[in-house]
Amino acid sequence: MALSNSEGTPVKEEIKRVTFRDVLRNVSFRNLWLGQIVSQMGDYFAFLATLVVVSAFSSDPQQITLMMAGMMIAQALPRLLFGMLAGVFVDRWDRRRTMIASDLVRIVMALAFIPAFLAHSLPAMYALGFVMSAVGTLFNPAKGALIPQLVPKELLTSANSLSQTSMMLATFIGPAIAGATFKLVGAGNEWVAFVVDSLSFALSATAIYLIKTPRYVPPKLEESDLAQSPVRRVASELKVGLRSLFLNRTMATIAIIFAVTMFGVGAINALWVTFLKVHYGFASSDLAWRISVGDIAMSAGMVIASVVVGNRLSHVTPKWFIVVGLVGAGVATLGIGYVPGYWLVVASLMVIGLFVGPINTGTSTLMQIVVPNEQMGRVGAGIGTVVDTAMLGSMSLAGLFGAAIGIPLVFFFGGVLCMAAGALAWVALPALTLKDKPAEEQTDAAEEGREPIELVPVLQAEEEERLVRVG
Repeated sequence: MALSNSEGTPVKEEIKRVTFRDVLRNVSFRNLWLGQIVSQMGDYFAFLATLVVVSAFSSDPQQITLMMAGMMIAQALPRLLFGMLAGVFVDRWDRRRTMIASDLVRIVMALAFIPAFLAHSLPAMYALGFVMSAVGTLFNPAKGALIPQLVPKELLTSANSLSQTSMMLATFIGPAIAGATFKLVGAGNEWVAFVVDSLSFALSATAIYLIKTPRYVPPKLEESDLAQSPVRRVASELKVGLRSLFLNRTMATIAIIFAVTMFGVGAINALWVTFLKVHYGFASSDLAWRISVGDIAMSAGMVIASVVVGNRLSHVTPKWFIVVGLVGAGVATLGIGYVPGYWLVVASLMVIGLFVGPINTGTSTLMQIVVPNEQMGRVGAGIGTVVDTAMLGSMSLAGLFGAAIGIPLVFFFGGVLCMAAGALAWVALPALTLKDKPAEEQTDAAEEGREPIELVPVLQAEEEERLVRVG
């Protein structure tokens, strides 16, 4: 609600600066955060474990490359195929229970890798990787939709920053635990990694079980919806989610921004290893640790930025995290292909990480402002699908671009695309703040004498009514 001064004139509510400490005082969010850390470590652990295990199935380098590529595709495909569909069920089911169920199923799936490994069955490894990834598509959209239910609106920016920080920390800790595990158990005993992986999901499920949330009541179905078959009902709710993503001006703009950005970033990712090997002449034996150092530098930059945003800049309008992050990352990327020394490249990656970190925080917070919570699962999953599709398309064309114009120039144009996306964000994204959350915005608009924020552009009467019903 808007505040009024002594003369009765409406005064806009100010968003106060908060810190991680304020967020972690919330017991339910703290449990969610702990569960997220453990679960994400399990995700990275499982990803590395499956690649290491599959690489042990052959001694031929070309065959190993093909097998690992197949494993990566098997784990990536579910995000493209089922991302939006998973969002439908996330919006229909209790989010906390959905996350717990996702972890419990993955406990079983992780253990199922053991007989597949012992039998050296590549098809079984592919199938299990596919199914495990498909189940995991439910976890992140449910988490994104659950956060606004756990913390007050003034804590959302810090909560999203802390969530981003934990994800980066998991990229350090997960692979480190996997590497230590493989070293301790020795060759032939890699199956132990899947036991450790299953334990991580069990710990995550336990932490999330301890979360206390209000009883989730899904959107009420109309009689016309109840008359539909389950398949038609799911398709109808999926259609509502797509409309919410592409007909909501803010979310449609974010989708375009990330499609442009990831089209540039995907090519850089695909050509990165080749660039290090060709541009600096690193031998294959050096590549692994050189790549790791670069990843650590970029992740460190992201962690530092997320900590600063969550503790010092939580009152800033989310739009500016996206604008400054994209423009800054683009500028830092422009010349990375022409940097004369490897360690200058590492320094550049850390600078890029400093700008990339706030982008996800700004995007999550802005989405939580403009999207009703009952649509969060579908919209969040839709953004993920846009990102994965753009990156996959870019990666598939990267080789052609690199051969045609050279890798350094591909990196340059990747930076240009990031800057262009930042300029689009500057022009097209609204400067909304946390006080503009959907639950309060219409009341505040009426009291302040301003126009309500348009969540979805005007549609035909029957379509508008369908959107209001939200499935």
